[in-house]
Parts: sequence; C-alpha cells; structure tokens
Amino acid sequence: MSVLVRTYSGEVLGRSEHRALGSLFASVPLEGFPFIGHVDPYDDTIFNRLQVNSILAELEKLGSYLGDDEMAAAIEVIDLASLVSERPHRYLVFSGD
Repeated sequence: MSVLVRTYSGEVLGRSEHRALGSLFASVPLEGFPFIGHVDPYDDTIFNRLQVNSILAELEKLGSYLGDDEMAAAIEVIDLASLVSERPHRYLVFSGD
C-alpha cells in the first residue's frame, strides 16, 4: 500500500510507502472511523481537501492504540494530509495492492 498527494492535473507532490501502512489500515475498525476505516486495501481510495480534516481527526483518535511502526506510518499520512490541506485541487490517494 502507498499514500500519495496528487493534484487535479495528476502531478504527485508527495508519497509514502511505509511498510506499516497496510497493517495500520487493516487494524482500523469500521465503526467510529467512517473515513480511514473504509480505506480499500485492494484498490484506490481518494479523499479531497475537505475530507482530509476528518482523516486527521480520525488518525488523532486512533493514535493512542497504535504501535510504533503504525504510529510512524500514521505520521507520514498526517504530513501528506497537511499538504493536501494547503491548497484546493489536491487529493490524498490511498493506493491498495
């Protein structure tokens, strides 16, 4: 799994391929996490700039339950989500295997 920031035109502004991304999202329950709980591990899941605020809130809520590797992966996702928040027409793309 990888996560990237993509613009409307397709330019990639940032990427994470942290080894714990798969386990991070596999461990998220569906209930209580309507955004990150529904990241598809086998296909692309795309969030826009407005949805990224919910992603950040859910990662913060999940943070205390994460191990070191998953926390490191979450921090990379948070950094990418912050990049999406900076300007319109940017998307946070979770690319499944």
